[in-house]
Amino acid sequence: MTVKKTLTKKIIPKKSASKKQSPKKIGRKKNSPSVYQGEDAFLASIEPYKITKKEKYMCAKQKRHFIKILDKWKEMLQFEQDRTADKIQNNMSQFADEADRATHEEGFALEIRTRERERKLLAKISDSVEDLNNKQYGYCINPNCGVEIGIRRLEARPTANLCIDCKTLEEIKEKQQYG
Repeated sequence: MTVKKTLTKKIIPKKSASKKQSPKKIGRKKNSPSVYQGEDAFLASIEPYKITKKEKYMCAKQKRHFIKILDKWKEMLQFEQDRTADKIQNNMSQFADEADRATHEEGFALEIRTRERERKLLAKISDSVEDLNNKQYGYCINPNCGVEIGIRRLEARPTANLCIDCKTLEEIKEKQQYG
């Protein structure tokens, strides 16, 4: 008598392929600009304009490039101005210690000074947009000069209104005058 052994397979339930759950991305409102990291970071983020040989200086394509830069910069600065105003208005903190209150007020004073500089920059940006519309943007405002400022200089400083030579002379005169 022979006994047949039957092999029984253990049925192991398959692990369902679990998808790695990525953390939820917090989306920004469509009309709020990306976080402003400061003037240097913004200017470093500008995508350089690709100049072609046949293009004239300050053609329509170049003007659109600079309008886009100036508008984005203006929008980001205005957003920061509004954010700071909201922050100051909504802060009704009571501090038990005078040193804590002084530290807090010093932080506000620093932020207000920064926003004041940015407010002046907003005026320069508006002037530059106005110059773009009047076809004066990109040319040195020195009455003795009037040369092209240059695409790369304008990308480095979109509110520039003097060519590099005139600006250098102006800085030398200021240094001699004020030390």
